[in-house]
Amino acid sequence: MGFLSKLFGNKSEVRESVNNASGYVKQENNIPKGPSGFSWGPVMPDEENQYNYNGTYKEYFDNVFRSEFSGYMIESVDANGGRATVFTFWEGGKKALVVELISRKSSVYKLRSDCKAMGIPYLRFYYDYHGWWNTREYVKQRTHNALMGQ
Repeated sequence: MGFLSKLFGNKSEVRESVNNASGYVKQENNIPKGPSGFSWGPVMPDEENQYNYNGTYKEYFDNVFRSEFSGYMIESVDANGGRATVFTFWEGGKKALVVELISRKSSVYKLRSDCKAMGIPYLRFYYDYHGWWNTREYVKQRTHNALMGQ
């Protein structure tokens, strides 16, 4: 038995602990069960989210942003050949936040690094990651925190 095995146990014990801690306990027939997190988990929450919204994921985020953050001027543009959408929040003629909606398969980092270099808060949400529901409250809270510098 190696040092890490003595410290953490065997691989299956570690995997089981990690899965249990993350809320992704699976039954033998591979159907997920267990608690979900704030906006993630194996079972779609009852709360409005991008998957149960009556419209596209772009329309969902647009609706949340404009209704919850009406004090900001918000622009949206398609980027990366239509594979991403970028929302820019403006306040008093200054960029207050940039939010990027991208695929989980995307490996783009330029916008994020550009925002960091300019001191502009940046968020990204994945629109195609099963189990990541992007509930209204989650999107609202993350966006609010970014706008407040938290």
